[in-house]
Amino acid sequence: MNDVRPPRRMDALRDAVRARVEQLQAAFLSDQSAAAAALARLRRCDPTEVGADPRVWSLTVADLPEQLTDLRADSPTRAERAVHATMVLYAIHQQSHRSEPAHRRDVRLGSAVRQLARARGADGEPDSSVVQRFHQVSLAQNWEARLHHLQGLITLMRGEDPIIGVDYGLLAVDLTRLDDPRANHAFVLTRWGRDLHTTPKTTTKETP
Repeated sequence: MNDVRPPRRMDALRDAVRARVEQLQAAFLSDQSAAAAALARLRRCDPTEVGADPRVWSLTVADLPEQLTDLRADSPTRAERAVHATMVLYAIHQQSHRSEPAHRRDVRLGSAVRQLARARGADGEPDSSVVQRFHQVSLAQNWEARLHHLQGLITLMRGEDPIIGVDYGLLAVDLTRLDDPRANHAFVLTRWGRDLHTTPKTTTKETP
């Protein structure tokens, strides 16, 4: 008897996005021309318009786990919207960086923004304009506004040297939860706030 259960929906979404991004990232960083072309096509897409460009369907809506799709629906599911959006944002993030990964596992958005604010700050103080942009992402009242402000942050992360990465699988989950009126938005926003304002503790070895 097969006792293996399918992963929960949010776990399935995280894993699906990670798998797609990591496959594309590995190919791009190894200088494969097909991956560079795929990223260029994704960058030309609007992150809010799922399915508008058939040339990226194989990277966005194809072969998703069945709990993320609804073949009977007339419009994309929230998960499909998140997959499309994060693939486009990743392509924008990775642009021109041939040796550094823009997707980095377990780096949540709040932590990435904290790094960005500190990198662009002065005299030990974080850059207030970066923090304000993140507030706009958090307070956005609709999908389009949230992605607009988020794309601005991603572009700033891309411009840092070294590049500041983020986990696109975790980002897809957060965006999906914020897009769902039934979900607990405070859970996502509180974690973003903690990650933004909490400096990770560093451990040092005692000298014997």
